[in-house]
Amino acid sequence: MTDALGCITECPDGWGLQDAKKTAEFLCRLGNAGFSHVRLCVNSRRSERLGVENQKLKYREYGESKMYMAEASWDGEYCCAYASSLEDVEEIIRRLRESAGTLGNRELPEDFKASKDFRGKRWRQIDREAVAESLKCAEREALACEKAHFVEMCEYRQYEETMVLVDEHLHCLADDDGNCTFTVRVVAKDGDSVAAATKCTLLDEAHLPCNKRLAAQGERGEEIEMAGFREPVCEVARQAAKQARFGLHGEKISSGSYPIVLENSVMAELTGHYLSMFYGENIRRHASPLAGKVGKRVGCAALHMEEDPFSSQGTRRRRIDDEGTPVARTVLMNRGVFENVLYNRKSAAEGGTETTGNGFRPDVTADIGTGATNVILSSEEGTFPRKEMLKASEGGIYIRKIEGMFAGADTESGNFSLLASGNRIVDGQVESAVNQFTISGNICELWEGIEMIGDDPAYRLVDGACAVSPSVKVGRMMVSGM
Repeated sequence: MTDALGCITECPDGWGLQDAKKTAEFLCRLGNAGFSHVRLCVNSRRSERLGVENQKLKYREYGESKMYMAEASWDGEYCCAYASSLEDVEEIIRRLRESAGTLGNRELPEDFKASKDFRGKRWRQIDREAVAESLKCAEREALACEKAHFVEMCEYRQYEETMVLVDEHLHCLADDDGNCTFTVRVVAKDGDSVAAATKCTLLDEAHLPCNKRLAAQGERGEEIEMAGFREPVCEVARQAAKQARFGLHGEKISSGSYPIVLENSVMAELTGHYLSMFYGENIRRHASPLAGKVGKRVGCAALHMEEDPFSSQGTRRRRIDDEGTPVARTVLMNRGVFENVLYNRKSAAEGGTETTGNGFRPDVTADIGTGATNVILSSEEGTFPRKEMLKASEGGIYIRKIEGMFAGADTESGNFSLLASGNRIVDGQVESAVNQFTISGNICELWEGIEMIGDDPAYRLVDGACAVSPSVKVGRMMVSGM
């Protein structure tokens, strides 16, 4: 038992030997009570965020939580119960028995062959004063830009989520996820015209001001580390201020078909929203426009898309899914051809195939569904700088923002009609702002219509997944003026 619990006792969520013993005793109590196929899932999360406003630390918040989910079989029926602690075992047993047979056709948990710890230990003990000073610098940089009126948000955030799965034989699998990000929102103003822009970036953990490293490195090490953190946040703040300024004095635009450049964050948002088209259960019940199209071309010849849980470009990094299955890099689209479907255990069994390690819960109290980690859109035929894409899109529109995704983008048909805003493209430059128009089409037609793929990837978090995409140039897209 000691060897089996070794992984647990080292978990970063505060478990010690006493906690490990309580877990073993809890699983033993369930076995003695007549439950079989017992599994305990322990989900721990901690987060921290710092924000500045008007060159002062506005807030510093820290939080942590833990949730237990017990799964088992009772009289051959699946059952589960949730709790914030394992103290009242009898109450958990009562709720397990009451849930038996009421939860639909859920899969019974499987035993693990051996214990394994996949944790990356992503939490960073940051120098909060140094982080706050960098945020203040970013705020100053944004306000120094032309037409910048005020900084609505200037925030550092980090989180770590740890998942531990323990079966009735005390085999244990542990994994974690986490990242550090910076978000800034700048409001620009010129006369009566007001516009805002939000930018975010994934921060390199190696450049975070860390108390231990600062103490070990001395003053020179501190200078290098602070520069490595301060420079990217200041650059993102300047970009947000510039984009806000470009949104001032927005005009209406005539309806018609226009060459379009979709900014990286916009394309990433679209990519993330339509990920469910690749999920096995949706394809099986023909609730995806990709149903029956494996091996067929659904995008332009340059288009490549893959799920990569190990990518440093994305914010989601896992080694196992929430069912304990090892994750893997999966090519979804290669040279525009739809190649692979994403499965969890249940959808894979229904489709007569193997799981791809995509069994995820939206949260610890939800059913296992299909989910993704990092989905990366890229080019198989080289990339283009933004200047070249703009030159090739004369008379078109550079789209910086879309709205109404959940109401206006249908994942079953692939159709969309979205409120958008951006800028006219004149002489290869981003010029006057345009707003209050809609773009419409179909996501597969959009993929097929891509003519150029940029070299500027950005990420967006959508439904627990991280979508990463560069800017893209689309030949034509329908625009309806308001």
